[in-house]
Amino acid sequence: MDETWTYILRLVLAVIAGSVIGFERELHDKPAGFRTNVLICFGAALFTILSITMVGESYSDRVRIAAGVVTGVGFLGAGAIVHFKGSVLGLTTAATIWADASVGMAFGAGEYSLGFAGTAITAGVLFGLAFAEERISAWRVTSRFKIKLDASLDAARKIRESVQAKDVRIGAWLITNIEDEITLRISVTGPSKRLEELQHELIENEHVHSLKRV
Repeated sequence: MDETWTYILRLVLAVIAGSVIGFERELHDKPAGFRTNVLICFGAALFTILSITMVGESYSDRVRIAAGVVTGVGFLGAGAIVHFKGSVLGLTTAATIWADASVGMAFGAGEYSLGFAGTAITAGVLFGLAFAEERISAWRVTSRFKIKLDASLDAARKIRESVQAKDVRIGAWLITNIEDEITLRISVTGPSKRLEELQHELIENEHVHSLKRV
């Protein structure tokens, strides 16, 4: 009977761990949220416990069941990854599912220290590095400008000089001349603050008729 309560404690700890990890996912409105992470952690712990109770002292059978859990979680993670317009989405969600299952297996095996450490590290990475990613992304914003200005190559040259003076990376520079008006379509990458300053300078430029930023 004492052994049964020990297993129940392991399951409860796995649910708590899944709740901590899932809270961050739910907070950021991710596909695999609170309930999903709780169930993954709980399920991994339960399968690990069953591998202990069902096969007894057979080490090879225990490992076989644990390997099955890892394979099943891999399928779940693969389902969370989506290819969209040349970009890959859901990699963090898939990695979280993978880490979540490992925490559940740790608690299921009675490795409490590893379970607590895994929970703390996973939650720390999700919460702490999300802030770091936001700070980093502010330094590599890409904006596209559509600028209409005087039909003068000198005006276009001055616009280019203004852009280059901001020390941003120019990704595209297209010029069309229709009905005595030049249209510039440019793509630039740089810190968000610097791009805001560039936008303000372009608006104030006497040669610019209109500006659209996307």
